[in-house]
Amino acid sequence: MSKLVCCLAVISICLILWPFDEAAAKSFPKDGRFKQLEPYKDRWYFIDHENWYIKAPDKWTHFMGSYALTEVTHRVVKDKAWAGVVALGLGVLKEVDDAYREGWSRRDLYMDIGGVAASILLPENMKLLAYYNDTAVMLRLSLVIQ
Repeated sequence: MSKLVCCLAVISICLILWPFDEAAAKSFPKDGRFKQLEPYKDRWYFIDHENWYIKAPDKWTHFMGSYALTEVTHRVVKDKAWAGVVALGLGVLKEVDDAYREGWSRRDLYMDIGGVAASILLPENMKLLAYYNDTAVMLRLSLVIQ
């Protein structure tokens, strides 16, 4: 199977399985205008101002989503460059959709690029894991010895 067919299959599966957040769709309905998210609204992560807990690590999900999508797509197409193109393409499509809702985010795109770059640049025996709890966002680099 050609790489192009594999890439199109991965994109189709991702679009079919794309999680639809009904609450976000209601709070940010499409208004027909293409806009950018205001910098003061585009936080790296949201902190509950009353309790000081990290509630929505949006940039974490962009970074790890792009990293994981590149890793999984690489298993299908056997080419990291094509896998990176697929992941970045889907990240850009998501931002275009956001642009008609609350606005596209430059920081989201930076984190998408960072996730793809981490997947492409890390050697095969190294894996990255980013996770968070209510007080911190953490990165863990693992070395696989075979």
